[in-house]
Amino acid sequence: MAERVTGPLGWRLVHAAEGVLLMVLGAAGLIALTVPPEDQPLVVFELNPAHAVLLLVTGVLAVVSTWSLRTIRWFAAAELVVFLVLFLYGTAQSTANESSTIFALDPPENFLHAALALLGFIVLCGAYVVPGSAGRRRLITTMHRPKAREARSGEEDTPR
Repeated sequence: MAERVTGPLGWRLVHAAEGVLLMVLGAAGLIALTVPPEDQPLVVFELNPAHAVLLLVTGVLAVVSTWSLRTIRWFAAAELVVFLVLFLYGTAQSTANESSTIFALDPPENFLHAALALLGFIVLCGAYVVPGSAGRRRLITTMHRPKAREARSGEEDTPR
């Protein structure tokens, strides 16, 4: 079981699925805000326009970043940092006053941000474990080159 490592395609699919789900959640949040009554919750989330747009933009960026493992790594690192900060800030502010942030964060949204930060961490770790393309990798050997050793020994004997 330990030998099985998800390849680059697997992490791209995970990342694309996350992006599609976030786009659907953001778009559904925006649609729910236009249908009366406007203050109805979407499943458990009470999304306001700013939060729905944030989720929609994050989803679009997640799908776009599936271009390569490098862009997935950058996006996952940014996702980890941004949503962890949003989780910490939202948790601290929602204990004082739920509507004091621009996103009007409630506990369900804070758990969503914690889950997205955790997913960013998992994807970041997983994408770093996957080796890059074989064309760009080089083989590093531990063999010593005799000529390099002789050249170094000659330099050490020569006074400066």
